[in-house]
Amino acid sequence: MNRIDQLVANYRSHIQMPLRPGLAASQRVWFAVYPAAEERRLVNRIDEFEMLTKEAGHPWVRVDLKGRLATWLASVDENERAEWFKNPGDIELYAKTEWKELLTEFFNEAVANAAEPERTVFALTGLMDLYDFLHVSELVAALEASFTGYLLVFFPGEKEGNTYRFLDARTGWNYLAVPILSEK
Repeated sequence: MNRIDQLVANYRSHIQMPLRPGLAASQRVWFAVYPAAEERRLVNRIDEFEMLTKEAGHPWVRVDLKGRLATWLASVDENERAEWFKNPGDIELYAKTEWKELLTEFFNEAVANAAEPERTVFALTGLMDLYDFLHVSELVAALEASFTGYLLVFFPGEKEGNTYRFLDARTGWNYLAVPILSEK
C-alpha cells in the first residue's frame, strides 16, 4: 500500500469516529501528513477524502490556496511590487501581514458560506504556495479563531512527536493538532 493509500485508510478510520462539538479549536484541527513528494498523487485523490467525509455524514468544503500567492502579488500596485522584488525580504514581511490577512478572509468566506459550519470539515489544500513566505503555523493560528467546525490541513511534510516540519525543509514547530498519518 503506498503512502497516500495509507493516508486515505487512516482518514477513513478517523472520520468514522463521532465528532465531539465544543472542543477547543486546536483539538478540531487535523493534520493529514504525507511526504511532499506525494503532493500530486494526493491532489488527484482529494475527492476520496470528500466522499469519506460525506459518507460519515459531515459537510465538506475545500479551501484551496493554490495560486493565492500570484493573485495577491498581482493585486499589489505595480510600483510597490517592483520595490518588493528589489528587496525580496520585503515580500516575506508583507506576506506575514497582508497576505495572511487575505488568506484568512478567503477562508472566512468559505466558513460563512457553509450551511452547517459547526459540522463542516474545511479541507485546506495548496499549502506549498506558502513556502518561503508564510509559515503554516502562523496561518493555522490565524484561522483557529474563525471556524467552528473541523479544519483538515493537508500537510506536505513530516511529523515527529508533536513537531511538524513543512516540506521536510523548515525547522519544525510543536502543535497539538490531531495527526492523520500516511503510515500504519
